[in-house]
Amino acid sequence: MLRRYKPLYLLLFTIIANCFILQAQEKPTTIYLIGDSTMADYTGDYDPDKDYMETRYPVTGWGQVFQQFFVDDSLSQIKNLIFGGQVIVDDRARGGRSTRTFFQEGRWRSVFENLQPNDIVIMQFGHNDAAENKPERYVDIEGYKEFLRLYVSQTREKGGLPIILTPVARNYPWENGVLKDVHGDYDIAPKEVAEEMDVNLIDLNRLSQAYFTSKGKDFVTKNYFMNLPAGKYKAYPEGQNDNTHFQPKGAEAIAQLVFNDLKRISSNTIKPKPYTIETTYEKLKKHYPEISPISEDKSSEIISIENVIYKTTKEKDLTADVFIPNKKKENYPAVLLIHGGGWISGSKENQKIMAQKLAENGYVSVSINYTLSTVAPYPQAVLDIKDALKWMRTHGDNLKIDTDKIAVLGASAGAQLATLVGVTPNNPSFKTSSSVSDKVQAIVNIDGITSFIHPEAEESEIAGKWLGGLRNENPTNWKSASPLEYAGEDTPPILFVNSAQPRFHAGRDDMILKLDEYNIYAEVHTLPDSPHSFWLMNPWFQPTLKYTLDFLKKTLK
Repeated sequence: MLRRYKPLYLLLFTIIANCFILQAQEKPTTIYLIGDSTMADYTGDYDPDKDYMETRYPVTGWGQVFQQFFVDDSLSQIKNLIFGGQVIVDDRARGGRSTRTFFQEGRWRSVFENLQPNDIVIMQFGHNDAAENKPERYVDIEGYKEFLRLYVSQTREKGGLPIILTPVARNYPWENGVLKDVHGDYDIAPKEVAEEMDVNLIDLNRLSQAYFTSKGKDFVTKNYFMNLPAGKYKAYPEGQNDNTHFQPKGAEAIAQLVFNDLKRISSNTIKPKPYTIETTYEKLKKHYPEISPISEDKSSEIISIENVIYKTTKEKDLTADVFIPNKKKENYPAVLLIHGGGWISGSKENQKIMAQKLAENGYVSVSINYTLSTVAPYPQAVLDIKDALKWMRTHGDNLKIDTDKIAVLGASAGAQLATLVGVTPNNPSFKTSSSVSDKVQAIVNIDGITSFIHPEAEESEIAGKWLGGLRNENPTNWKSASPLEYAGEDTPPILFVNSAQPRFHAGRDDMILKLDEYNIYAEVHTLPDSPHSFWLMNPWFQPTLKYTLDFLKKTLK
């Protein structure tokens, strides 16, 4: 009987499995709203066992009506902010809460525990933080800023996107038909935190002041704020005079302002794309059907120590995977490996297989994560890599590293970083807290540019995200991040392994000419008919490994 229906069972299994896969692929982006009463959703379980229409209506927080803006037609307008093609607004805002009390009551903890990568946290406080006459809510300016920093850093820690809002305007004071600011330093503080931490900011105070001014005092007082006549609403039989909280039309107007500025943020946002061995294979196999992704093979010849913390920043712990030859007791030459991903994505796992192969051939290999441009701009990643080199030297005996023989190897953006680190030994422009040397004895550049400003260079928005603006906007950073600018007599030997794609060779030939002036060894290999990211695929991985081993044997052993 079972054999008879086996094809049917297989069909059902396939359908169910595909449903699960589809659901996983279509995971919505959750937008968490954290803040005060002007943002809150008063429906649902805000007041358990109470009827909103009878006890609170028409008071409406702008977060209460925010979900209606995220429909199919509008999602394309914020496409760089969302993943999965669907948005769920999860409004956790609560009346009377300041940044401090929202945290102390465990409301932030609930958000943090549920936060998933690519979710968004929109934070709007200030009204209650500034309430000196209510000490149970009040937070001074420094405390206000510190809690905002906490929410930002912990959102980023979970892979989410934080967005800071200045507090929405109150309906006073008006002067000569213009609504003025009432928030003072509590309007300035979130702007300072946003600038300090490179966070997206929606200046809702300014936007709402301008919008209310355009509508006029009488109109917004009657239609937007909770100024109600007696007898009209069951919840307010004696009427209401409230120039802080909103009626439905006011809440919708504010929600529209926030959504409009999300469109601005989206248009200025470069959406990171996952950069892994698997995604690279899916991208390349259409044009190179004969390729296969490289895969890990366990070896008893190496000792693996993974996810070791080599540096702690204010954002997160930076980790390394260390692979040590398991052959003899004395120390070995070492290689620090830097992954690619356009300075905006990628991870140390992309270099894991190369690191393991190098370890099998007698090199202590250290593959690291570093700060991406979504977290901090240039030169933070450079400083991280230099700190990783210093960490390797500091722990050399424990890691069995010959600290006089260290090479740095990078691929793509990682190759640019590796080369920049290699040509700037102990350079005061990239000084870190440690006085240990960051000098290396060799550089392996796998398809990475050596200049952002060379005539051959074609970098644009992705590089601009990391360098603090496009070339015409921040020429200083574009120049200072170009390894070619530092090449000279102190440059170590360098190996270039390149694809057949010319844009990834920018500045290479001129760098070799410079090194020739000082009789510094340089070697170039170009793999015919190869795409960028060739080092993650067979058949190109093995020749890349061979070129690297041959070069390291000449320069480190």
